[in-house]
Amino acid sequence: MENSKPVNIYSFIPVLCLAIVLFSPLFPFIGKAYSKDATLDKKFASIEIIKLAGFLPPASHDPVDMDGIAVKLSDLKGKIVFINFWTTWCPDCVDEMPDIENLHKKLNNNDFIILGIDLKESKKKVKKFIKKHNLTFKIVLDKKGDMGRAFGIRSIPTTFILNRKGGLIGKAMGARNWDNKQSIDLFEYLLENY
Repeated sequence: MENSKPVNIYSFIPVLCLAIVLFSPLFPFIGKAYSKDATLDKKFASIEIIKLAGFLPPASHDPVDMDGIAVKLSDLKGKIVFINFWTTWCPDCVDEMPDIENLHKKLNNNDFIILGIDLKESKKKVKKFIKKHNLTFKIVLDKKGDMGRAFGIRSIPTTFILNRKGGLIGKAMGARNWDNKQSIDLFEYLLENY
């Protein structure tokens, strides 16, 4: 029987550190989105947003807008993106819609996008809802629920926040007051820093 030397696992640490440094540009969750940002942590905590760090999940079908045109989240890179999963029959979703609309009006610019993703409802029903509530932010239809499944939606409303690299940085489960000082401050901070 051959004598084998035990492997010193500590000898791999420098190699692992070098690999992380070399390959970090390939992974958006390594770096600023995953770094300690006490200001962002405080702003997220003030409105009960869970901090995330990761990639967008793949979906088998892209949601479509009211004209039937597919909307690809990858096309929104370079912007801070607010994604809200909702339905017309959900009371909490309906309650937060005016706040989302007001947030859209206050921060509406080329660098901030609100995307409402309706889950598995008809175009006719959603169009009627948009008209009734005078909504002007982008609303798309997830007709088969593919996007909802990809994001692991278990309750609605659920909101995700993406940084300019297209990485997931925050998640809010349940309705929020998106039209208050804390929310506006959060998104202004993200626009300046992420």
